Formats: sequence, structure tokens, C-alpha cells
Amino acid sequence: MPYFVKDLVLEASFVAVGAAGVVGAVRFRRLGSTLRYLVALIGWTLFMEVASRVLVAQQRSNLFLFPLDTLVEFGLLAGLYRRALWPSAVSRGLPAVAAVFALVSLLSYLEPAALLRFNTGQRFAESLLVLGLALLYFYKVIRELVIVHLQREPLFWISVGLLLYFAGNVFIFISSNYVMQHSSALSLRLWDIHAWLYMVLYGLFAWALWISPSTKR
Repeated sequence: MPYFVKDLVLEASFVAVGAAGVVGAVRFRRLGSTLRYLVALIGWTLFMEVASRVLVAQQRSNLFLFPLDTLVEFGLLAGLYRRALWPSAVSRGLPAVAAVFALVSLLSYLEPAALLRFNTGQRFAESLLVLGLALLYFYKVIRELVIVHLQREPLFWISVGLLLYFAGNVFIFISSNYVMQHSSALSLRLWDIHAWLYMVLYGLFAWALWISPSTKR
């Protein structure tokens, strides 16, 4: 893929996050508490995108940001699904799961060498956890059959986006360090795929916030 196309893909992925942020800001007061977790996640992602780009522009590594980014990302998604799945046993246990995940993530900062490579184990664990939560949401929808217009249900589109993103990226997350060491060209190809899935994810986030009803949840 030509370099200008790569740059375009990267910029487009950033624009997708920005668009979701704009929609979230416009709709924030009309959103229920569940979807406000999503707006917080988008705001955090925007902050991390800017911080990462600043470090790259200064020719400094941004890898040390990833464990913190993953920690906050999972924490906010856990908060969102805790409300979406309430009052199931899974929803009641999510704070404990998030606390353990946070503790393990923070321990990575005790090993300086680990901050010089991609956080494969942490991202793989997050992928499995989020995929499990999204699938549990779909199971709840099918079991209860109370949603009349599924295409107008924000949490449905959020879960679709997360399912596509994490299912599509799980191989990239677990193999990124190995591939990077053996083939920089293949590594770039894999992260191109990640960028496209990233755009789809935040496009669906924006759509979910846009169609969200104005009543509190």
C-alpha cells in the first residue's frame, strides 16, 4: 500500500474518533448513564490519540501509554456492560473483574522492559473479556425479546462494533511483537487492518449515540 494511502487511513481513523466525539458532546445531556460511559471512552481515546501523536512527532516511543490505555478502556466498557446486563450475576461481578484487570495492568509498569514492546497479553485478555460481554448482551436480547426495533437500539450497534473489532484484532494483538521482529512489512499490513476495524468501531459508536433516544436509561 502506498505511503500516502497509509497516512490517509491513519488520519481517517482519527477522524472517525473525532466524529464520534462530536456526536457524543452534542447528545451528552440527552443520554442515559449507560451511554455516558461510551462518551467517556471516546473522550479518553481522543486524549490518547493526541498524546500518542505528539510523542511520535517528537520521535519518542508511545508504547508505555498502551497498558494505561487498555486499562481505562476496559474499565469504561465494563461500566457500560454492567448497566446493560444488570441485574445478572455477571454484572454484579464485573467490578471485581475490572479491579483485577487494573491491578495486573498496573503491575506491567514495574517491568520497564515490558513498556518497550506492545502489551500483547493485556490486549488479548481484554479482547476475550469484551467479546464475552458483547456475546452475553446478544444472549440477553435473544432471551428476553423485549426490543421491538433492534436497528434503533444503541447497545446493539455498540456490541456489533466491539464484536467486529476485537474478533478481527485478536490475532494482531497476540502476534504483533513476533511479527514486528520478523517482518516489518507484514506488521504494517496487520496494523492497516486494525485501522480499518478501528474506523468501523468508532463509526458504529457515533451511530449508536446519534440514534439514542432522549429518555434516560
